[in-house]
Amino acid sequence: MQIRRRARMRSQVIFAGIIAMVGAALPALPAVADVPQPPPAVVPNNSKVSTDQFIVRFKERDRIQSAERESFFGRAASAVGASVQAVRTTATGGDVIKTNRKLAPEEADDLISALAADPNVEYAEPDVIMRPYSVAPNDTYYPIQWAHSVEPGGIHVREAWDLSQGEGGVVAVVDTGILDHSDLNPNILPGYDMISTAAVARDGNGRDADPTDKGDYNSAGQCGVGVPAESSSWHGTHVAGIIAAVAGNGKGVAGVAPKAKVVPVRVLGLCGGYTSDITDGIVWAVGGNVPGVPVNPNPARVVNLSLGAEAACPSSFQSALDFASTRNAAVVVAAGNENIDAAYVSPANCRNVITVAASTRAKQRAYYSNYGNNVDLSAPGGDMRYQVTDGIVSTLNNGRDVATGEEYYIKAGTSMAAPHVSAVAAMITVMKPSATPFEVEQRLRANISLMSYCAVCGTGLLNAAAALKDVWMDVTPIVPSKPTIEGKPQVGETLTVYTSPWVPVGRLAMHYQWNRNGVPIPDGYPFSYTLTPEDLGATLSITQTGVRADGTSASAVSAPTAPIAPGPLAAVEPTISGSAYVGSVLTAETGTWEPSPVDHFYQWNLGGAPIAGAVGKDYSVVNEDAGKPISVTVTGSKVGYTTQSLSSKPTVAVVPADKVVSPLPATFAEAPYMQGDRYTIPASPGVEYQVDGVTVAAGTHLARGQVRVVAKAEDGYMLRTGAPAQWTAYFSMRGPNFTAPAVSPFKDVLTTQQFYKEMSWMADRKISEGWVAADKSRTYRPLTPINRDAMAAFLYRMAGSPDYTPPAQSPFNDVLTTQPFYKEMAWLAETGISTGWTENGARSYKPVTPINRDAMAAFLYRLANKPDYVAPPWLPFNDVSPSQQFYKEMAWMYESGISSGWTDAYGSRTYQPLSPINRDAMAAFLYRMP
Repeated sequence: MQIRRRARMRSQVIFAGIIAMVGAALPALPAVADVPQPPPAVVPNNSKVSTDQFIVRFKERDRIQSAERESFFGRAASAVGASVQAVRTTATGGDVIKTNRKLAPEEADDLISALAADPNVEYAEPDVIMRPYSVAPNDTYYPIQWAHSVEPGGIHVREAWDLSQGEGGVVAVVDTGILDHSDLNPNILPGYDMISTAAVARDGNGRDADPTDKGDYNSAGQCGVGVPAESSSWHGTHVAGIIAAVAGNGKGVAGVAPKAKVVPVRVLGLCGGYTSDITDGIVWAVGGNVPGVPVNPNPARVVNLSLGAEAACPSSFQSALDFASTRNAAVVVAAGNENIDAAYVSPANCRNVITVAASTRAKQRAYYSNYGNNVDLSAPGGDMRYQVTDGIVSTLNNGRDVATGEEYYIKAGTSMAAPHVSAVAAMITVMKPSATPFEVEQRLRANISLMSYCAVCGTGLLNAAAALKDVWMDVTPIVPSKPTIEGKPQVGETLTVYTSPWVPVGRLAMHYQWNRNGVPIPDGYPFSYTLTPEDLGATLSITQTGVRADGTSASAVSAPTAPIAPGPLAAVEPTISGSAYVGSVLTAETGTWEPSPVDHFYQWNLGGAPIAGAVGKDYSVVNEDAGKPISVTVTGSKVGYTTQSLSSKPTVAVVPADKVVSPLPATFAEAPYMQGDRYTIPASPGVEYQVDGVTVAAGTHLARGQVRVVAKAEDGYMLRTGAPAQWTAYFSMRGPNFTAPAVSPFKDVLTTQQFYKEMSWMADRKISEGWVAADKSRTYRPLTPINRDAMAAFLYRMAGSPDYTPPAQSPFNDVLTTQPFYKEMAWLAETGISTGWTENGARSYKPVTPINRDAMAAFLYRLANKPDYVAPPWLPFNDVSPSQQFYKEMAWMYESGISSGWTDAYGSRTYQPLSPINRDAMAAFLYRMP
């Protein structure tokens, strides 16, 4: 099967030939063999529906007030957890109501039952959405019109018919003319024969008002050397049938736009047609003036050109196309059948055209179709190489050379693709008469089905339903949905608008305007609105406006809220700063009341009774107040909000002036070594002093590490406001600088050994004297892990061996009172440096267990009296995490310079928290204590 363009050059004038097609007559259809059966009975669909809109009709509506109806609707909707609003009244007297959300089928049934149960209700039913039906027409060959279908290669024609079938649309088919055909005649308007040469026209004259196709048959060589003989194509009739064959008449085929009209313009005859005739045909078709020819009484909004030649776009052709564009007519052209770039084919390469390539039933580019950047989109053109019915069936004639009887033929080509697009373009212009050719082109290109394996077929495959739905979205009247307001109607609360979908869905830009008593609030545009004092007593509503891209709009206004009530203040219980004694000044602390700012008013009370004139933020305590507690009542006031009052907790009973004391300061004395460090508590009347929460008697006491002394008033006394009441000192634990001796005090410790200085310092301070051998020499055993009992002795001696008498009863069940280092271990327990382990209510110390590095950090931190310290969020040790036990103590060790851990060959640092500590490293830790 060869598809070619019949075109040639004659007298150096370009003839535009018909784009070639392959055709086949339809085979006779077999008679029906079975006895016809009646269609099955229609069974009502009683399935439940999901909806958000209902119709309720009252028996005597006029006797029921609107407020009563709305209250009734609200009670019924509350049964399904929804709110409801009245939308409108129907022409038949029903109330249309809308819920705030779409109800499930079961919920919808429950609401209908609740509504219908009222004796005043005549009926209640869902407001069911109905859609137009597009059933397959009964045309004989419609089952093989696959191009209309929703199968992969189809363009969804029946879905498009729900919106338009082209009624009122006019398409000019500029082609070979038209033949009498009963399946086409009702949709044919008067046309014109624009062929100016009688020989080409074959009708014995030039131009005339009869566009009848006289045949374009030719003998071999008649149209040029090597051009074979051809029978008549009846091309225009086939194209017209694709566009507007009558549907539903029980015979033949259905056009894509079966109610559109076709204006046949004959421009092609023997061997094709002159460009001058074709361009005049275009101008006449769209209502332009052609000399010697009456004006077309039915100007076309769409022109179909299923013709062309391999050539650049002639200027005269472009002028005609430009004129058509000025007359608001879209021109649809075939891309051509040469399997080449359409840039080389005219008029596909002209401006102001919609160029159409051919697609197959498999949704692919037809093998013959031209392609390229000039192609706007594709449409069914068919491919009959493997299956005849994979072509495009349409109206034709049985005559070989001259017309005889009407028939239907299947053909393939871009000539068949273009009229599919022309038909849809016509339906677009019917739905939107103001659509420009550019807009028609853009809507066709934007609403397509994606094709397989073709990047040069335009934007994709024509989708009639999508294109018309796109237009419908812009032309259908905007149907608003009344917005609702949710939120508490009181100052300070936020109101939010809730909306249901508007029609058309997705095509409207929504704008919101809040109104106070029906008057727009300046800057009141947000989707939500926070009520202000200006709204007090007013009602609020919101206007929702949907705006199309073309500027058309519609608005809906919500029902007003209840009058806005005062809002509550978020109050904080006040407190009193200052000490309650005669001569002091007390201050009311209000905290933060919201929304700020809030005006505060004060009333001071003595023993619960208001003090006359005491209405300031501050209050000076007088002699008459002695012996009674004082409180303050704070009242908050703000416009638009409810006034609120809160009272503070009362102070202690006011202390007389002679019972107000200023503590004498504690003093500190640091000696060279820890055993000499002291702090002194003065004898200060009415004052007691505490260290670590324990009351300490007046006098001088041994100090260790951090010492914090806090002064507190004794019963019946009060500290003077502003008087110093806390003193803190840190006593160094290391002592003076130390120079290691030239001779090691220990036989097993070399002077060149790591930590020699620290171990000799231990001996010098008598913290550790090691072990004495039979020859009187001493050993230190530096690489031996230190046990917990020996460690207790080290810490006790480090603290200066304070006077201490251990208890007669051991604090640990695994430490005997006669055991070595019992005193030191008991001292650790009493000072809180070690609490041991509690198991089954009994405490153990595990004295001969080596101590690990993490526990050692805790012991040293407590030995220093838990100095003030905040651990950093991380440490440089990759084996210590912030969630680990003793993390704070290990961090203190690192930041105090006591331990820097180990650095491996890769630069990674570790602390090894669970490793036992050896005696040499223990000496280093103690020596580095701050």
